[in-house]
Amino acid sequence: MELVQLRSITKKLTMGALGAFLLIFIPIHMGLNLCILRADGGQWYRAACHFMGTNYIVKIFEVVLFAIILFHIILGIILAIQNKLARPIAYQVPHKTKTHFGSKYMIWTGIIILCFLILHFTNFYFAKVGLVQGKYVANFEKVDKAFQEKAQKMQAGKLSEEESVAIQNQYQAIQSIPPDKISKDYKYLVNLSKNDVKTYCGKDFKEYEPDFYQMANELFKNNMYCLIYLLVFVVFGIHLYHGVASVFQTFGLNASENCNKNIDRFSLLYAIIIPIGFALVPLFVMFYR
Repeated sequence: MELVQLRSITKKLTMGALGAFLLIFIPIHMGLNLCILRADGGQWYRAACHFMGTNYIVKIFEVVLFAIILFHIILGIILAIQNKLARPIAYQVPHKTKTHFGSKYMIWTGIIILCFLILHFTNFYFAKVGLVQGKYVANFEKVDKAFQEKAQKMQAGKLSEEESVAIQNQYQAIQSIPPDKISKDYKYLVNLSKNDVKTYCGKDFKEYEPDFYQMANELFKNNMYCLIYLLVFVVFGIHLYHGVASVFQTFGLNASENCNKNIDRFSLLYAIIIPIGFALVPLFVMFYR
């Protein structure tokens, strides 16, 4: 019995630690999203995405984050099942307790959030790893360097006729790039499809990245996606309200009635600020951009 109890406590402590880590990460992700609101054509947001996509420490952190999210989901399901099995028969008479608001719905709010995460990964992360088509961005300087190298080879007669024709077509295409495919600072080609990458950068050019700024703006101009996004973050707020309080409770930081009140206030504040912060972006794009 003690071993079973120890395992249960270990699961709850692990769940609390994973939850605490995610509660720290969520505001960082929200802050990154809020960069989309800047009237700079996406310069800040693209710079942040470039850093996160090329920095090796961030790449390692990304893998750790995915593992934590997955483990958090699995542990949440296990604990929900264990709690259900511990009380297979419901009370015959409704039993009033001081159960924290949202605690009864954690598994359901968690499932809704999981479904949204799958959709979110499909739209963004899968585009990053090449599983789905997205929009892409390329550094003008790198495109020009690759072009100049091929042009020199062509002048030296080191390219085939087909390759020479391709470099000439690329030159003509670059001369007529639409304004919406050039960043405000003229440093990047943006809003590119895979065919655009081949046309403007060359078939063998590989140094392009997902244009998350453009993809986010296009998604948030879709009213149905926006509605789903906003509703999910209402659910997310409910999940967070109980989740934040649970982390404090798990580590025994709710020792007094006064502590409980402060924790409840903080949980409520966190559960309001985070969804509003995330909701600002789609609302701004939908109504003002």
